[in-house]
Amino acid sequence: MYTLRVRTQFEAAHCIPDHPGACSRLHGHRYEVEAEFTGRELDGLGMVVDFGDLKRALAEVVPDHSYLNDVLPGPTTAEAIAEWLFGRLAERGLPVSAVTVWETADCACRYSPQ
Repeated sequence: MYTLRVRTQFEAAHCIPDHPGACSRLHGHRYEVEAEFTGRELDGLGMVVDFGDLKRALAEVVPDHSYLNDVLPGPTTAEAIAEWLFGRLAERGLPVSAVTVWETADCACRYSPQ
C-alpha cells in the first residue's frame, strides 16, 4: 500500500457560539491541512496519483479567507473541518484516506472513516 501526503495552509475566521470559553467569539486561524491518499496500484508512470493533481485539488477545496460559519453545514471545530474536507476530496473521486487539520502548531485533528 502506498500513502501519499500533501499539505497546504489557509486563513479563515470562525466562532463556536455555544463554547464556554474564548472560542465563542469571532477569531481566526492559519490552518494547516494534510491530506493522505492511498492506493495499491501504480499507473504507467509509477504513481498512485500525480502530486500536482493532489495539490491542485486540495487548494481548490480549502475555504481560504472565509468565515467558516458561512461555509460549513454545522459546527466549525477542527473535527468538523477535517471531516468536511475529507468529503469534498472524496467527492472528486480521489483515493483520500485521511485529512488532518491543525488549528494551531500544537493542536490537530485527523479524520479517517476507518
